[in-house]
Order: sequence, then C-alpha cells, then structure tokens
Amino acid sequence: MIKLTLPTAAAILLVAAWWHWPAVAQRVSQPDAAVTEMITFDQYRDFRARDLEQRQARLARQLAAPGLSTTEKASIERRKAYYDRLASMPAEARDQIYRERFDQIDTNHDGKLDPEERAAWREKQREYYRQQSAGRASPAEPQH
Repeated sequence: MIKLTLPTAAAILLVAAWWHWPAVAQRVSQPDAAVTEMITFDQYRDFRARDLEQRQARLARQLAAPGLSTTEKASIERRKAYYDRLASMPAEARDQIYRERFDQIDTNHDGKLDPEERAAWREKQREYYRQQSAGRASPAEPQH
C-alpha cells in the first residue's frame, strides 16, 4: 500500500506543479500597470489629497500613543503641523504647491510623470533626507 501511495503522491505533485506553471509564467510576463502608468497632474493632485488625509490620521494616532519621548512627540507635532497647515490652505494655494512640485518631477515637461521621472525624484528625495538625517546625527562643532 505504501509503495503505491508514494508514487501516486509524487505524480499528483508533479501534475499540480505543471498545472500551476503556465499561470506563473503568465503573471510574470505581464508588466505591472502601476509601474508603466503615466501620471497626469490631476492624478498626482488626487493622490496627494488622499496622502494628506492618511498622514494626518496616522500622525494623530501616533501622538495619542502612550509613552512617547519628548523628542518623538516634538517630531510628530512638527510634521503634523505641516500637514495641518497644508490641509487648511485654500484649494487653489494647495494646488499651486502641488503644481510646482509636479513641474519639478516632470523633467521633460510633457505634462505627465513617467516611471523614470518618478524613480529619479524618489532617489533625489532619499538623498535629501539622508543628508538631513546625517546633519542631525553628527555632533555639533565646538565653538572657539
């Protein structure tokens, strides 16, 4: 009985693997729509509006958490104040800020953000925040 069960189980596993193989190949070959999508200003503005709401809610939750250090609380309050100011602006003023940022990202000025422009912007932002972090981490120079 065991001699028959082992080959049967192996055959079932082999058939299952072969059955699954075309589905895996098909998923891998299709490009991710989010990666290849061109983003217009309206889409960018809508994304920023949703992101603003989510950040405000997340920062409010973080501030309500017990046991925050004074430094952590000050950092969260500073970020929350920025997003609260942005949310309280008239829509036209907020759109102007978003338009300026969009134009910085849209390096070829075709009115759409392609994947390469978005990747370059993300890298530029990472470098900026790395430098900010390094500046906060390095000890202050002694004054003479």
